[in-house]
Amino acid sequence: MNWSWLPSTCTLANLAAGSLSLLFTIREQYKVAVILIILAAMCDVLDGLLARLLHCTSDFGKQLDSLADIISFGVAPVFLILLYRLDNVQWLGVVVAVLFLICGALRLARFNLTIPIKGFVGMPITAAGVILSASTLLEEHLKPGLILVLMGLLSFLMVSRLPFPSFKKYDSRK
Repeated sequence: MNWSWLPSTCTLANLAAGSLSLLFTIREQYKVAVILIILAAMCDVLDGLLARLLHCTSDFGKQLDSLADIISFGVAPVFLILLYRLDNVQWLGVVVAVLFLICGALRLARFNLTIPIKGFVGMPITAAGVILSASTLLEEHLKPGLILVLMGLLSFLMVSRLPFPSFKKYDSRK
């Protein structure tokens, strides 16, 4: 039986969870929005794992994954932070949020053009988006100024050349 459709289905589940997170953020159900971003991250890990296990990686899958990731780990976390934690910061919050999205998009584009290695160059947007979203759970401990610093730091880490570990196994024969 041909299971090559399975990784793309996980990618679409990632996109669905990220999109639903946006809806729950708009409805001010912030904890559900965070849970959906975490669920999207699990789907993101699963799609890559399945693609490698089933030997059905493709350029289509890579591009679809990046499109889902910019929604689930870029747009959804940024809206969550802006509407839940930075509503009083106004223009500075918007500037840092747009910077986060730009850096996330640059990180995804760079990843799509690089040859797979044993680690990541720059922090993956999945990790940055989950960290940013999870920071909303620390309501009393993270003031808006610290959240802005966190967003700036995550933005820098995504476009940096710093190595980050990957648990992926690549076939060195290819």
